[in-house]
Amino acid sequence: MERGKRVTWVDTAKGWGMLAIILSHVMTGHPVSRWLYTFHVPLFFFLSGFLFRADRPWGDFWKGKLQKLLLPYFALALPIIPAEAALAGSSADFWERVGEMSLGVLVQRRLWPIWFLACLFLLEILAYWLLRLVKKPVPLALTAAAMGAAGILYAKAGLPVLPWNLDACFGVMPFFIGGYLLKDSPKALSWLQSGKTRPIAFGLLTAGNLAVAFTVVKGMTAGMDVFKNQYGSPLWSYFGAFCGIGAVLLASQWITAKPIRYLGRNSLIYFVWHQTPVITAIYVYFPKLGIPMENFSNRLAMLGEKSLELALILLVLTLLNELLLRSKFRWALGR
Repeated sequence: MERGKRVTWVDTAKGWGMLAIILSHVMTGHPVSRWLYTFHVPLFFFLSGFLFRADRPWGDFWKGKLQKLLLPYFALALPIIPAEAALAGSSADFWERVGEMSLGVLVQRRLWPIWFLACLFLLEILAYWLLRLVKKPVPLALTAAAMGAAGILYAKAGLPVLPWNLDACFGVMPFFIGGYLLKDSPKALSWLQSGKTRPIAFGLLTAGNLAVAFTVVKGMTAGMDVFKNQYGSPLWSYFGAFCGIGAVLLASQWITAKPIRYLGRNSLIYFVWHQTPVITAIYVYFPKLGIPMENFSNRLAMLGEKSLELALILLVLTLLNELLLRSKFRWALGR
């Protein structure tokens, strides 16, 4: 893969992943949402690992992460604070909520979807030094698995979420290193893009993920939710996540619609702002307009409301993304 060159199927996979994350929040409480949770956030950590480079000097690497992750984290968090404070309740407590949310942004312990940027920032620092110490694929995979096990044990012990989501970095390290190892495997990449057995593999991977999703939806096992520090039945959850990731990667070789690629290329603003403040605003104002929320008993009404909600989220964030890209504040998007 050429340095600095965009990979179409990666943008496509990110686009499908972003759509899955938004839809899972739009459909909160519905079986579709619980299914999407089995793989959507792990997919983004996997793709981040695929795009990761550890061959730069520490100074250059650090500066790059400041520009691409840390600066957007604070820039995109700033508008959320007053918006969420205004939407959360009476104006009398506005400044108190602003203060609490500002502290939450600084400490960052699973606060809003923007938690992902803080977690990825620390994760990539950990990965940088890990890859300096462990270079061969098998020891690297085993080390990532051990780190994942440490993250799971920490979560199972009921210990508190660490600042900047450091605990989650360990739990998701297997996905990140999995993506990194795929990039360094020419045979696997060649098969992914042109292998004759891909349709069979897609069917098997989809079946594997749906089997895990079935047990989660039916309450037979707990699902994976990194945001809540939950890993369910770990081996089963990781199996489902990797199956889902593999299925999305294969589907992204075939279904490469331009809107999906656009969503993938510009996923940052959609990831950070779709739930807070956009979905929050929808939940505040839709009922005032007489639009019912969470009406899962009437499938037609649910389909109409959720379709409207999804379309509105995509429209609003696409307009905001284009405005930022065309302004002097494009640096807020890591550009």
